[in-house]
Amino acid sequence: MINLATLTYRQKGAWIETIYLLILCVLVPLAMGIQIFTQFSHTLSYVLLNIMLIPVIMLFYKYYLERILFREKWILSVLLLPVYLFVFDVWVRITYFIMIWLPFVPQSYKVKLMMGHPDDFGSSIQNFVYTLIILLSTLVLGAVKKLIQKHDEVRELHFEQLRLQLENLRAQVQPHFFFNTLNNLYNLSLKNSPLAPVLISRLSAIMRYVIYEQQEKVPLTKEIEFMENYFELERIRHTGQNLIDFSIQGDPSSVEIEPLLFLPIIENCFKHALQEDLLEHPVKIVLVVDDDELTFQTSNRLFEKSEKISQGGIGLNNVKRRLELLYGAKQQFEISTEADQYIATINIQR
Repeated sequence: MINLATLTYRQKGAWIETIYLLILCVLVPLAMGIQIFTQFSHTLSYVLLNIMLIPVIMLFYKYYLERILFREKWILSVLLLPVYLFVFDVWVRITYFIMIWLPFVPQSYKVKLMMGHPDDFGSSIQNFVYTLIILLSTLVLGAVKKLIQKHDEVRELHFEQLRLQLENLRAQVQPHFFFNTLNNLYNLSLKNSPLAPVLISRLSAIMRYVIYEQQEKVPLTKEIEFMENYFELERIRHTGQNLIDFSIQGDPSSVEIEPLLFLPIIENCFKHALQEDLLEHPVKIVLVVDDDELTFQTSNRLFEKSEKISQGGIGLNNVKRRLELLYGAKQQFEISTEADQYIATINIQR
């Protein structure tokens, strides 16, 4: 099956033109021939005669319609229409002579063609109604292609707007993250902490990822590596190796995702749960990958004095908007509470 949504404007146009010509020059003459002629060989000859009209039909479509009429060259289009009708008539006469010369065309059908007197330009050999049908149907074909072109242009503009929105949202994430990390580094340097060089090393790895991984999608394994470096920064900041419980279920090696998509909810998680270094309440982060979906969930202790359940916040709104732009109806972002736990869950259908 052909997915029209994945085709370019030129590809769609080529398919529409092919189907149009198949209907006009093969299927319609075939149906008419079966009703008119008693011999099927005459019907096939009639189909061949109509197939030979394709060049003059495409001349009308490609040049007269697309280059003159649809570009609103009204005076030129009026002047050239009689010229085209003359060319059309000449071409029909040429096809008659070609059919008469072809050895495999039945002699009885050739006799019918000669009765049209293709050599007599004083008489018309082409049915006016059929000529009008060809011209009008070709005009409809051109109008349909114009509508498809306009639709594709609007869709392209819409995608470009979405791309700019996504770039703006990603730009909001990175400065906020680096500001927090540099604050941590500043505090460690004031204490002459031996952990400061470790933090700088981790920060360097993160910066390389953020700066050089600018693709629309990255392997999920790289995003996991980025998160591991970030978690290590938090462990250094809060001086506890057991503060973060990060687990992965399934195989992430074949999955791609937008860079830094999970970072705002991870930051939000640490902002609230670990601000007092409560070692007995670790942050739990789970990444689940299966054949149909990807789920990323964070949960942390909910402290009444430090946090209220909310769907807002710049970071969380950032995540919500990016998910909507990237995945549409194939995503779900939920924030909830269970007992004393604050839970944020992202679900993406693959």
